[in-house]
Amino acid sequence: MSFIILLVAFFVGGVPFGYLAGKLLKGIDIREHGSRNVGATNVFRVVGKGPGIIVYILDAVKGLAPVLLAKLLFAGSTVSDQWFHIAVALAAILGHIFTPYLRFKGGKGVATASGAMLALAPLPLLAALLVFAIVFAAWRYVSLGSLCAALAFPIAVAVEKILAGRDPLVPMLALGWLLLILVIVTHRTNIVRLLQGREPRMSFKSDARGETSKEARNT
Repeated sequence: MSFIILLVAFFVGGVPFGYLAGKLLKGIDIREHGSRNVGATNVFRVVGKGPGIIVYILDAVKGLAPVLLAKLLFAGSTVSDQWFHIAVALAAILGHIFTPYLRFKGGKGVATASGAMLALAPLPLLAALLVFAIVFAAWRYVSLGSLCAALAFPIAVAVEKILAGRDPLVPMLALGWLLLILVIVTHRTNIVRLLQGREPRMSFKSDARGETSKEARNT
């Protein structure tokens, strides 16, 4: 049963809503436009604000639903149960990053991870989202906001446990640092452009065709 749940999580996480949005709403392959990524940010830029927001929500649900299912079927609070819930979350996130429906080339996993963390650690997730909002509002870099939020999440997990008088060295903390590594790896080209000053900021304007500038295509 546990193996089946992991498989379901992977294949649910792999559903490429960004790709489907491009095909259904614009008749385009989103992988050939903008940043050529199937994530919500590229959909926001290329297809439109509304579709981008919807894709983000759907990508988040891909992480949320499998973890909720795992917690329902394996409702224990033992360390082994916690690790299983974490494994299901990782399966969904990896499914998004390496979607089996698009030759294992997917998005960057941030939205799906946020959905999974909503089920596993809602308060640390809220802290991470707050960090994202502050960084994004200040500099308009989605990538920088995502990186800072990923760093803030494990710190928030540890702080939450310490304030509750519990051992901060819990499985969720390990997951937090692993997610940070995943976010760094999937954003490695963004990090290079940030250091070089070439990373495009998020613009809420688009031309009549819904295309982005040549610079934004490198995001």
